[in-house]
Amino acid sequence: MQPKMNPAEPSYAELQQQLKQAETMAERTLGELVALQKSQLPKQYADTPGIVQIQHQLQFMLKHAQRHNSGFALMFVQIDQFKAIRDKHDAAFTKKIIELTLQHLNAAVRQCDSISQLADDQFLVLVTDVSRIYDTVLVAEKLLQKLDTLHRFTLQIPNLTISIGISHFPEDGNDALLLIERATAAMLHAQHRGGNQFSLLR
Repeated sequence: MQPKMNPAEPSYAELQQQLKQAETMAERTLGELVALQKSQLPKQYADTPGIVQIQHQLQFMLKHAQRHNSGFALMFVQIDQFKAIRDKHDAAFTKKIIELTLQHLNAAVRQCDSISQLADDQFLVLVTDVSRIYDTVLVAEKLLQKLDTLHRFTLQIPNLTISIGISHFPEDGNDALLLIERATAAMLHAQHRGGNQFSLLR
């Protein structure tokens, strides 16, 4: 009776090759997402006061961070299922939801950070002086916790949630528009996974 042969474990070189293939696939997927956002974002937001304001702030932050070898983060925040909320409720109620969302976002960030509103349900949060991705994640978790209290505002929307996409300088680029695009793509990824969460495209 022949003894059972255990399958040979992959060699170090084979593991490296598999990792390289996985990284190539991830980079290709990320490239497609960024390309998609690059074709849509400027057309949708290029002339809005929010995007102009945040681009000016990002240009300043880029120069400051490069000069001081520091980092910062950009978060694209969107209210989940906002179209359904707007379709179901009157304008006054919807406006109140937007105002409360903005209030809670402001309460969750520091005075040195800033928030710009792109649309009724979309906000850009610029988080200054965060050198580590981990610090940015903590801010995102705080935003989710703050917005979770909105559930208590009304029983008419028992599951009011947000999705957050994060980009971080310098890991995600050194161009203002690219950082916005990557944060937007990450937010879409968070929504695709069900919302009420944050995402970094890594």
